[in-house]
Amino acid sequence: MKTGIFGGTFDPVHMGHLRVAQEFGETFGLDRVLMMVAGVPPHRQAPSTPAADRLKMLQLAVNNSTLLEPSDMELSRKGPSYTLDTIRQVSKEVGGSIPYLALGVDAYMEIGTWYKPGDVLAEAHIAVLTRPGFKVDLVSPISPDYSGGYREQGDVLVNRSGATIRTVQVTSLDVSSTMIRNLAEKGKSIRYLVPEAVFEYIQQKGIYAP
Repeated sequence: MKTGIFGGTFDPVHMGHLRVAQEFGETFGLDRVLMMVAGVPPHRQAPSTPAADRLKMLQLAVNNSTLLEPSDMELSRKGPSYTLDTIRQVSKEVGGSIPYLALGVDAYMEIGTWYKPGDVLAEAHIAVLTRPGFKVDLVSPISPDYSGGYREQGDVLVNRSGATIRTVQVTSLDVSSTMIRNLAEKGKSIRYLVPEAVFEYIQQKGIYAP
């Protein structure tokens, strides 16, 4: 089963997340995209919204999708949500095949600061998500310690393990979770920025209320 990993705090999940995840899955012909809710992100402040609410909002958002699938895999583990642990757990579940990992440009540029970045790059196909027309230097974030393990094949970098790195152009909607939280905290409507079921859940629970 060709499986993708699309991680985030999803605080809250919004239409931009869902559209990009859909295009990510379709680009690679994936059977499913695991929408991975981060528990304790190692490189950023932990979200203030409880994990149970973030997971529930995601479940509501993708309830009718045949491609996008919510996952609490990282929430079920204690400690920081290391991407390598997630990659290995997903790979084990699908019989050892290499999963696909979606990363924003900023995250990819910082991959050298991650936990065991060489292993991450060797054990997952990396899709660096970009806007149309936006150029990304795929080589510079890769440490010289393991950059020798890559060969260029057109626009794709291929690791000795068979894992690849490539850019994927996706539709970039001008919406963010931070913007949505700020609007809600000011008492402004966030309808149509998030799926309707998510909007109703946020209203009912008073999440992000002023």
